[in-house]
Amino acid sequence: MPKNKTILIIFFALAVYVTMGIYADISKLTVAMQSFHWPYFILLLLFTSIGYFFRYLKWDIFLKKAGVHLSFKQNFFVFLSGLSMIVTPGKLGEVWKGWLIKDISGDDLNKTVPVVIMDRVTDVLSLVILSAFGILSYKEGIYLLAVLLLMILAFYISVTSKRISEKVIGVIEKKARKYSGNIKDMHGTFQKLMEPKIFISLSLLNVLAWFSECLGFYFVVIGFDKSLSIPLSTFIFSFASLAGGVSMIPGGIGLAEVTITGFLQHYGFSPAIAIGAALVVRLGSFWYGVVLGLAVYLLFRKKVIPDSGNRLKKY
Repeated sequence: MPKNKTILIIFFALAVYVTMGIYADISKLTVAMQSFHWPYFILLLLFTSIGYFFRYLKWDIFLKKAGVHLSFKQNFFVFLSGLSMIVTPGKLGEVWKGWLIKDISGDDLNKTVPVVIMDRVTDVLSLVILSAFGILSYKEGIYLLAVLLLMILAFYISVTSKRISEKVIGVIEKKARKYSGNIKDMHGTFQKLMEPKIFISLSLLNVLAWFSECLGFYFVVIGFDKSLSIPLSTFIFSFASLAGGVSMIPGGIGLAEVTITGFLQHYGFSPAIAIGAALVVRLGSFWYGVVLGLAVYLLFRKKVIPDSGNRLKKY
């Protein structure tokens, strides 16, 4: 990501968090943060890491199904490095992982980009499933879940249906004939990744990944000497992550935190505790991933990527 965009995102995040602090009354927020039992933050990091492990398994299986075979060291490097791009709108920056793989093994983007897209599709589907835990508590949310579910269904049908996909490819070829070969190759990769057995099993595996982070949120709340049921914690965290992810705001910054805060206040939490819990859980899930991904890339790129001296500037 270009340095100027990174700086803008950091300033945007700081502005959001300062605004939230002012809303909560900074003195009260400070007291709330001082009262937090920080061993629960370690527990949050543990559950987030478990979630990353499940996601790595999903990513690895998708890649192998697409015909991309990397060593464990190479693939783990690509996966973790890609976490630095979750700060981009809708995590679309994770397409960068396709270029990393191309630099490492030479595998074509026609194989890797569909894997990144399917990674995002299964993320949305998993969050929709988990959000359904609390939809009776927030009936308005059913419209967002229904729209996203219909979009996933439409995407699945358009790719797997021979008649529909041929028509779509035909239209695209007329508009961009020189890319027709790439489009057909990508479609072939999508069809492999969307075989019912693979798609369903990896979506369920991804549910476990996100549920791990929901448990992390559950324990963060306990760390503030409050309590929520696991189903309600699952709903709040997954719905906030979903709202932030589809908003196209970089990393969902602001919207995810405000959504968590709003729900917690709805269930009787003070503004200071609600905002404190939102900030802690985002620090231990979202920002933890960004920092981990950037650290892995900077520390190990020269060992994994041939001739990687100037690639950081490139990306």
